[in-house]
Amino acid sequence: MSCTVVVDGFFGDGGKGKVVSYLAVADQVAVCARGGVGPNAGHTVVDDGITFKLRMVPCAFVNPDTKLLIRPGVGINPELVLKEIKALGIEDRRGGAPQLALSEPPQHDADWKR
Repeated sequence: MSCTVVVDGFFGDGGKGKVVSYLAVADQVAVCARGGVGPNAGHTVVDDGITFKLRMVPCAFVNPDTKLLIRPGVGINPELVLKEIKALGIEDRRGGAPQLALSEPPQHDADWKR
C-alpha cells in the first residue's frame, strides 16, 4: 500500500487543495486525512464546473469513494464543518456524512463562536 503526503513549504497558497482533489480521482485514493492546526484560509476546488471553497473538509471529497478524516489535534469549528458538509451536498447520506469522520478525541477551535 502506498502513501502520498501533500505538504506546502510556504504554509499556504501553494495549491495543496488542487493537488489533493486531483490525486483523489486520478489515483483512486482510499483515505484522505486532514492534518494541521485548524480552519485554514481556504482551499479552492473546481469539480464539474462548480467552485468549492473549503476550510475544514478535505479536498478529496471530489471522489465519493474516498474516506475523509480530520485527524486528532486539528482545531475544528463545528459551524464551519456543518456548513461545508451542507454546501457539498453530503448531509443527507446515511447518518449525516458517512464519508467524513472525526478521529477521537477532536480538538475544538477555541474561538469558533466568533
